[in-house]
Amino acid sequence: MSTESRRKEPSKKLKIAFSAVCLSIIAVGAVVYFSTAGTSDVAEPTTIAETTTEVQRAVTVKETTTAAPSTAAPETTKPQAEDTSMRQSEENTPYKGSYEYPLGESMLQGFSRQPVKNETMGDYRSHTAVDFSGEAGSAVNAVNDGLVMDVYNDPLLGLTVQIDHGGKLVAYYCGMDSVSVKAGGRVDRGQQIGTLGKVPFEASLESHLHFETRLDGEYVDPLSVMGKTE
Repeated sequence: MSTESRRKEPSKKLKIAFSAVCLSIIAVGAVVYFSTAGTSDVAEPTTIAETTTEVQRAVTVKETTTAAPSTAAPETTKPQAEDTSMRQSEENTPYKGSYEYPLGESMLQGFSRQPVKNETMGDYRSHTAVDFSGEAGSAVNAVNDGLVMDVYNDPLLGLTVQIDHGGKLVAYYCGMDSVSVKAGGRVDRGQQIGTLGKVPFEASLESHLHFETRLDGEYVDPLSVMGKTE
């Protein structure tokens, strides 16, 4: 082999080695480039708390945007039942419950549809009431629960309290001296409604309460209505 050939052989080997090194460098560079490019778009890892918060936000937004409008009618407050009057109630019945005497149990005159002598007026007339005796100024009480319909002065009966006790039963407390109730007010059984005074058309009798009861507009015996008869 000639001297020139020997010189060319090492040079050729050197070139091959250099080429191999260059190719390796290029390959490594390509790997690094593509590795970097592939990871540059990857989001940094988040914590569990951050991930949960984001999911909750997404759900909230979805529910807000997709929820259908409510078609339910708005709630309305039901009006309270009005306090009904006891007047002429078809549902109540007379002789309801327990009655009390309006002024003790002592009586001067009982109920009579037949005419009886009225000493004050000097004539005979029906006595459509029960006269309960008592001292002037004594307390007069409601015989049962009721609604005060009227308070007025009558030339014959004196100061009178008219109370509807339900079941079409209306009582007239006549001959009062003072009254502690007003029309439209309610009373309880045994409640004092005033004090005893005088009955003008029965002035000849001792102090008493002229107590009348009407059932559906008709005079009835108060003792029968109150269940005080034997």
